[in-house]
Amino acid sequence: MQFFPATEYQQNATELFEKYKSEILSLTPNAIVEHIGSSAIPHAISKGDLDIYIAVSYTHLRAH
Repeated sequence: MQFFPATEYQQNATELFEKYKSEILSLTPNAIVEHIGSSAIPHAISKGDLDIYIAVSYTHLRAH
């Protein structure tokens, strides 16, 4: 496993999160979307992956 310093991944991870958050909220406007994991912690080393937490209340789900 390889780890990267924040200078090598964090800016890109933040930009990707904002892009995905916007896309997720356009599909599920009542969702809670948060950037989590080491890429969300300033100056943290990381594997460079992006972790996103998405929560939707059961009252906003519809049966298919």
